[in-house]
Amino acid sequence: MKGNKRQVFIHNILNANEVMKMAWTANALAKKLSCAWVTVRKAIAKGELEATFDSERRAWLIEDGLKLTLFRARLDYLRQLRRERAERMRKLWKAGKLRPRQQKRGQVQVIERLKRPSIVTVGEGVHSRTSVISWHGEEGSFCCPCCAASLRVR
Repeated sequence: MKGNKRQVFIHNILNANEVMKMAWTANALAKKLSCAWVTVRKAIAKGELEATFDSERRAWLIEDGLKLTLFRARLDYLRQLRRERAERMRKLWKAGKLRPRQQKRGQVQVIERLKRPSIVTVGEGVHSRTSVISWHGEEGSFCCPCCAASLRVR
């Protein structure tokens, strides 16, 4: 009997350890992996991490598993790539192969000039008459097609 009780006790301890394994919250996992919590949230949204939403804690719970291991490996790979690229750029800068970025110039404003009318139409339909406008700088002049009076346009 003693041996049997001991086995049950050990079995209960093992089950308790499985229950005590807490799932990571998205924020705690981000802190552990030293990345932004938004990165973890995006991975959950894409399905790269298995997570369940706990409504009591109002947090995503992420369990250890293959997907979490792959996510960690991907983050490590990206960090390594960025570190190597930074080193390469630093070497190129010291060797004088790179130039500083040119400053962005301010926005160029394009002033659209309105097209000046070349003719004036007076009247409607069959009774319409036209006259040519002659421009002198900013001011134009034409003669009225009906009464021949001299008129000016600005």
